[in-house]
Amino acid sequence: MVFMQSNLLEMINYFFQSLSRNFFLILLKFNFKRTQNYSFNDLNFKQSDLTNYKLIKNYVLKDNFIKNISITNIHTFDFILLYQKIGGKKGIDLSKINIFTWFEKYKFYKNFLWKDDYSSKRFINIVYNYDFLCSISNEKEIKKIKYILNFHIRRIVYEIKRKKPEDISSFEFLALILIECIQKNYNISLVNKINEIINLQIDECSMHRSYNILEHVRFLNNLIEVKNIFLFFNKKTPLILNKNILAMTSLLKTYRHDDFSLPLFNGCNNNHIDEIQKISEREQFLRTKPLTSFKNGIAVYKDINKVLFFDVVQPTKFGYHKELSASSLAIEISAGGEKIITNCGGSEGSGKNPAYLKYSAAHSTIVINNTNISEIKEREINKTFPKEVFYETKDEEETKILSGTHNGYLLNYKKICKRKIIISKKNNFFIGEDTIISSKSNIDKNVFHIRFHLMPEISTTVTENKKNVIIKTKKNSIWMFKSNNEIIIENSIFVKNDIAIQTSQIVISGITSSLKNKIQWSLEKI
Repeated sequence: MVFMQSNLLEMINYFFQSLSRNFFLILLKFNFKRTQNYSFNDLNFKQSDLTNYKLIKNYVLKDNFIKNISITNIHTFDFILLYQKIGGKKGIDLSKINIFTWFEKYKFYKNFLWKDDYSSKRFINIVYNYDFLCSISNEKEIKKIKYILNFHIRRIVYEIKRKKPEDISSFEFLALILIECIQKNYNISLVNKINEIINLQIDECSMHRSYNILEHVRFLNNLIEVKNIFLFFNKKTPLILNKNILAMTSLLKTYRHDDFSLPLFNGCNNNHIDEIQKISEREQFLRTKPLTSFKNGIAVYKDINKVLFFDVVQPTKFGYHKELSASSLAIEISAGGEKIITNCGGSEGSGKNPAYLKYSAAHSTIVINNTNISEIKEREINKTFPKEVFYETKDEEETKILSGTHNGYLLNYKKICKRKIIISKKNNFFIGEDTIISSKSNIDKNVFHIRFHLMPEISTTVTENKKNVIIKTKKNSIWMFKSNNEIIIENSIFVKNDIAIQTSQIVISGITSSLKNKIQWSLEKI
């Protein structure tokens, strides 16, 4: 009954939102509001360049690329940044042709081109490149560019007003601040909005709640640009802005492997690793932020020799969790300046992370019946995910113990998964205990796989008893992986620069045959 009432309320809400949007678009068509003559000169606040130019080059050379809906990056107008690099009359003309063509075709669309943050990204890209676009444009073209910007302002403000603060992306946040300052609407209400969005989207450890370190960097970069906007317009910078910029920058030093690569959770990739390194070094005297109050997210263990990352994120239905992968209890390990255990990684190849790279099997975690821990939906917040993810840690004299539990398989298979990792503080030695617990007395036999994806250029040899694997790294370090179950080596992929490279994975498999199935494994340098 409650479920039916909830669905009915959702349908009613959707109906009224659709009706409101249709009415709003009719007003726009009849130019209900006059175009305002705002000044857009000298408003380039670009800080760090996190643009995927390889992606842009792949589509800008195609005929009528601007009409392609499947490559979402096209609709952010990132192509202007590439055309600016080309420069001169050619770069300006190509930018204007594609902006004007896009606007004529899509300006009254109701779908994701306006409801998501693509409109904010378009607005930011045009404003930041306004002087470039207008440098050799005639009066008619400049007037058209201004009209497009004003049109975006109306639609962005309309959409953001109807969103909950936790569903507003950092680009929408940046666009909103820029719009309010252009319109001279800086007031206490705007400051309160800033406080609310930051407090909701940044956790107690100063990590962005997407738990994707690349998204963390983008949010940080946009906060820095917001600060620059306030300085430009001679407005007082809210204290929470400065505080979080420092704390989030400090955290970057924690979320790196020994080879300076990023942990590949929730769609993260290493396409922008050099730029991120510059950001982390910008505050020269900033210390690494200790995770003293860690409760939820990507847990970290670090010492002078090794690093381990552990996914114990508690998913929610908030917008910032829309891109979470089905990777609960997944790990990554590096030691001696090189990464060993990894997740498959993310790709921006078509402007978004492909769904299959979010699957549980693409992560170094426990998988039951080859199904995902969380439901994967394109452009939707996952409707089914672990309702309870527990994390605890124990600090002993010679070891650190990290433990995580989730109930993502409870509904389908009546199983709870637990992973305990014992880390030697003195040696390069990890012990793992993966437990699959049945929540009912009559045991259903389910197939399980525990996957450990290996970095490319790592070679493996399975010993005769099929319970040990000798691992040889790129730097010729030798590690021994052991288990109390039989082990096989399967093919895997690792995404590097948006290209899937073939690699291998260690797989422990079996069938749940008791109330508690405990699988032990270890990884040790020899």
